[in-house]
Amino acid sequence: MSNYKSVAKTIFAVIIFTFFAKFLGFFRDILVGSKLGTDMVSDAYLMALNSTSIIFVSLGTALITGAIPIIVKQITNKDRQAAFDFTNKLLNIFILLSSIVTVVCILFAKPIMSILASGFKGEQLELTIQLVKIMFPILICISITYMFVSLLQALGRFKITSIISFPANSIAILYLCFLSQKYGVKGLAVVTLIGWMLQFIIQIPYLYGEGYRYHFKIDFKDENVKNVFKIILPMIIVAASVQLNILLDEKQASFLKQGTISSLHYANMMYQAITSTTVLAIGMVMFPKFAEKSAKLGQKEYAKFVLRIVEIMIFILLPMMTGIILLRNEIIGLIFQRGAFGENATLTTGIALACYSTGMVGFGIQDLINRAFYARNNIKFPVIYAILVVGINAILNIVLVKRFDIAGLAISTACASLIGAFGLLHSFKKKMNYLDVSKLLRTFTKVGISCTVMAMVVLFSQIVLKQYFFSMKIGYKLIAVLVPSFIGGSIYAFVTLKFKIDGAMLIYNDFIKPRFMNK
Repeated sequence: MSNYKSVAKTIFAVIIFTFFAKFLGFFRDILVGSKLGTDMVSDAYLMALNSTSIIFVSLGTALITGAIPIIVKQITNKDRQAAFDFTNKLLNIFILLSSIVTVVCILFAKPIMSILASGFKGEQLELTIQLVKIMFPILICISITYMFVSLLQALGRFKITSIISFPANSIAILYLCFLSQKYGVKGLAVVTLIGWMLQFIIQIPYLYGEGYRYHFKIDFKDENVKNVFKIILPMIIVAASVQLNILLDEKQASFLKQGTISSLHYANMMYQAITSTTVLAIGMVMFPKFAEKSAKLGQKEYAKFVLRIVEIMIFILLPMMTGIILLRNEIIGLIFQRGAFGENATLTTGIALACYSTGMVGFGIQDLINRAFYARNNIKFPVIYAILVVGINAILNIVLVKRFDIAGLAISTACASLIGAFGLLHSFKKKMNYLDVSKLLRTFTKVGISCTVMAMVVLFSQIVLKQYFFSMKIGYKLIAVLVPSFIGGSIYAFVTLKFKIDGAMLIYNDFIKPRFMNK
């Protein structure tokens, strides 16, 4: 139990650190929205950014998933030097490969972007191509960054890896405040590249403190390197599914009115930021734990352990989803509405955010079950459902965009995530020969009722605030988000404690009661 509490404390610490990192990112995106708005230039920048990120984010995630189990095993066997040697071999190989890919993509940027941004023409397409050429070297930086992240997380240094975006966001904020008028969107692309360089540089002192030293060595014949390459392509497919869905949405949005891509991006950025502070934080800490439990426990016991984490995920994500849907316009207005980002952009972005959020629980369950499969060296089901989710999203985009415009694109992604989550749970149950579905449904029902009560109170608080305190000033915008959030959170906590939901009882018994009730 003490070990479980230690893991829980680490999760909450990582969530807090990630939250502050994302807060700084929010401020950066506020400035981007204020300076660029939702027009041709912003669409070009965001399309270029996402067209490069589809490769580097997917590769980075795949690197972490493939490398961490090997590094953890070597460290557990008291052989840190072997872990450091393996890290250097894999690092050098990926620097080489990513450099080759970067050069090829820069040379063929025009045909690549003509396909990815097929709705762009003339000046807008040309600007997108120029921005892509500036930002593609990010791939090299990300290969280094994520390899360092793998080693630090294997060493249990989760906190530093959750704040590596601090320097990148800081220089972007300084640029947008003081230099954006002079150097424009191309300067922002350069700053974006520099920011990614800083993300691996900031990790070097911590790695050296752990005893790591860089050495140039490439060995394709190393067995551990071979093992990573055996799974890297399937891992990239799974990791790329999220980015591919974003790209599919934005490709379809490129045929809609100008500014739609920007509204979709800001909505998805908010959605991803919120989920990453919870889903990815939990997954980051639990992945090594899944690997440990998989080796020690039988199938039924392992399934029970995973199910408990799924229940905690539902306990956290369902009220977040409800709150985002209810406060969508207030959140977007507080974060983005200023300068070139007007009221219409707020309403459009708010609709997209609410629709994306309906898939939040599905996204969380997908990520968690994928990691549960990875821990048992099973990559078959994550790959199958990743491809299925992308395919469903592509089809639904075509069908729903005609009737629901930008909302149809976001709903398509949410529906695909939910279908993928149900499919993965079903496959996990078959593979483990056990999954207490009735227990999962009971938890979901109790949490759903708690969220309904919370929603009614939040709606009432919104009516009161709009009637007596309505204003467009920043102070009111902050109150319009914080007051309903605090009231809703308090009601949710009270109802879930009455229902004795595991997540609520864990927080109360292990964190609140020892600190405030026993004094």
